Amino acid sequence: MTSTPTTTHPIPWETLVAYWAGDLDTASSDRLEEHLFGCDECSALAERVAAVTEALRTMIPAFLSPAQLAALRASRLRIEDNPLSPGERKTAAFMRDVDVLLHRLRGLDLSSAERVSVTIRIEETGDVLIDEPSVPFDATSSEVLVACQRHFAVFPPNIVVEVRAREASGKERSASYPIPHVFHGDPGGR
Repeated sequence: MTSTPTTTHPIPWETLVAYWAGDLDTASSDRLEEHLFGCDECSALAERVAAVTEALRTMIPAFLSPAQLAALRASRLRIEDNPLSPGERKTAAFMRDVDVLLHRLRGLDLSSAERVSVTIRIEETGDVLIDEPSVPFDATSSEVLVACQRHFAVFPPNIVVEVRAREASGKERSASYPIPHVFHGDPGGR
């Protein structure tokens, strides 16, 4: 965590970015928030930083290729891996200091897959949240990479990810991954 000794006026852009990224310690965040409540100029600047931050967060696709993952890692995003096997029920804890919780869906042979599709459902109701007919996949490692992001906290916490792999012959294999989620801290919801 980063500490700022005092709140200056106007608040530096870098400090606001650190605030919205959740990188400031509690005391620094509290001082900054106190300043923002009383300063219209800095509050307006903070809103601009928040808008940019949210736009960048939403630019990350939900399903990643290995190359996209490498680019995200190079951008210094804080990515936590969450490897899962079919049918394995493991609560995914999205911690405050994480930008992307990367679900590595393994265990389904994708070596001869021509296309992979994914449906994400609410576990209790079966309602579909996301239905993608073609997602990137790694045939070598037989992984589908799902980039869970902080703004996904608006979704119900218990989801099931269904992965279907289709070969050129028409043969199809599938696997399900129940993933209960817990979101800890929300820098945008201070």
